[in-house]
Amino acid sequence: MRDRRDDDPTIGMAERIRRFDWSATPFGPIETWPDSLRFLLSLAETSSFPTAIYWGDELRLIYNDAWAPIPGERHPDALGRPAREVWHDIWHIIEPQFRQVLATRKGLALYDQMLPMLRGGQVEQTWWNYSFTPVIGADGEIQGILNQGHEITAAIVAERRLSFQIEVADGLRGIIDPLEAKRAAAALLGRHLGAARVGFVEVDEAADRITLKSDWTRSPDVPSLSGRSASLSDLPKAAIEYLRTGQVLAVADVDDLNRGSSDEEAVLGGLLGVKAVITVPLVRDGQLKAMLFVHEIEPRQWQRSEAAMARDVAERSWAAVERAFAEQGLRASEDHYRHTVELNPQVSWTALPDGQLNRVAPRWFEWTGTTGLGESWAEGLHPEDRERTFEAWARSVASGEPYDVEHRVKFVDGRYRWARSRAFPRRDAKNEIMLWYGTTEDIHERKIAEERQRLLINELNHRVKNSLATVQAIAFQTLKGDISLAEARSRFEARLLALSHAHNMLTDQNWEGAPLRRVVAQATEHLADATRMSISGEDLWLAPRAALALSLALHELATNAAKYGALSGEGGNVAIAWTKTATSLHLEWKEQGGPPVSEPAGRGFGSRLIERGLSADLGGTAHLAFEPDGLRCTITASLAAIRAPEASHG
Repeated sequence: MRDRRDDDPTIGMAERIRRFDWSATPFGPIETWPDSLRFLLSLAETSSFPTAIYWGDELRLIYNDAWAPIPGERHPDALGRPAREVWHDIWHIIEPQFRQVLATRKGLALYDQMLPMLRGGQVEQTWWNYSFTPVIGADGEIQGILNQGHEITAAIVAERRLSFQIEVADGLRGIIDPLEAKRAAAALLGRHLGAARVGFVEVDEAADRITLKSDWTRSPDVPSLSGRSASLSDLPKAAIEYLRTGQVLAVADVDDLNRGSSDEEAVLGGLLGVKAVITVPLVRDGQLKAMLFVHEIEPRQWQRSEAAMARDVAERSWAAVERAFAEQGLRASEDHYRHTVELNPQVSWTALPDGQLNRVAPRWFEWTGTTGLGESWAEGLHPEDRERTFEAWARSVASGEPYDVEHRVKFVDGRYRWARSRAFPRRDAKNEIMLWYGTTEDIHERKIAEERQRLLINELNHRVKNSLATVQAIAFQTLKGDISLAEARSRFEARLLALSHAHNMLTDQNWEGAPLRRVVAQATEHLADATRMSISGEDLWLAPRAALALSLALHELATNAAKYGALSGEGGNVAIAWTKTATSLHLEWKEQGGPPVSEPAGRGFGSRLIERGLSADLGGTAHLAFEPDGLRCTITASLAAIRAPEASHG
């Protein structure tokens, strides 16, 4: 039996094993244990790797401190109990594995093994690498099984999320219809999550309407909500403000909220027949524009990674929809402009087959003060444009080809404005020209716009070159070294996604800056468990360059923590804290509780990005310390270099 004092969480496993009443179990008193069991126990107690011993016919459990986090809330009651009782939730999976080891008398190693474990009252999908090794006694019989292994859930979730992001990008590529882009994105997300319903809601705050034009459902048994609409004002004001924050809402059981009075309850008030929901809002200029929703008809404990996937799909699909709308609008604008010019000329005129004008609309006189007939037409043109205007007209008259020229027209007040003159010949049955029909339209605003467009293109080229330089640097450093193509692609996609998220964040603020707390939260949101992250510090508005640099650096730290650091297994945690003085910002990333840390032989892209890139972009220093209990990254930046101007954020 277990001593009540063993409930103290600070007691190590060696002490727990010493206190345990083994005489009440098939083990018997410790002093009677066989040498093989004593040896294994000594090996486990001195090992820093998760190690457990399943002993006897019932495979009763003994384990070390490193293994203790694996059973979660079953610890320390798991000590001395049969494996069937401890692992009742996954016994249907591991019992055949135990039997195989006992039958074959050979060890068994498993990789990427999914185990649906009960944690916190909810069944969670977890992934593991572990081994079972038979312990054979002096009599040649199997006395027990040695188990070693560790959890790899964080790495598997990150890899699957990245693969799904690539799948979504491929699925949306080339779609030019906005509605089709929404349908494709909803179907991809719905199938991936196994959800009942996924769709997009359009929000028009000015018209007080929310409309659902299409959705995806898992089966005909799940009714579609397509075509439904409601008043936005049906939602309480507090709910609308909650959605305007841009935060992802994930609720496992809507009925649980009926007993509360939170903003989330208000958000879900109109959802009929839905038990679990994820909602991702699209906010532009402080107003709701759309929402992506994921519905389930039964309660469902959403994983943090699933909410992050929903955000990824929302961002990619909204980008595809906005791009499709922009292309449609551009085509419509061009078509409208063409018809406006051709059918509604500002000045109409006609000319004889020899090129002499015989009729000019009165608007020409309003413009220039001349009739436009005879030599007076030239009087209304800029002296520098007359020669080329008449040369072009002479060529068209001689060849019968349409006439089209741009020139400056002198108005009665002395101003010159750009105009476009065009003419087309009308022919008789013998294909002889009967008359020329022409128009002259005012295009001055268009010419000014073209000049402005040229300036904007120059600015765009400058920004694109900077972005391409960043992407080129990421690509060069990612592909540098001896790594597989698949690994290179995975790292490259992850770093581009981090850069994209940072750009989206800055776009929301018109590239005027971003709050430090949001930079930190967004760069680490892909990590699996929010309870293992600690973020503290007074918020600070960062300049765009500093926000981009810090986003990329924090992404590298977060990815490293999930794969190799404190968040790669159970029990580890990360603390991110910052303080500021009158002239500088001090930020520290500290990992604890993960695998032992040692100084690497060389520096990878992430380390170089942090230690070299941050120093230049933040006007300070960055240092990585590989301390035994976890990585520590210390960043010192000049406030003058990183802080956005006060006017940029009110």
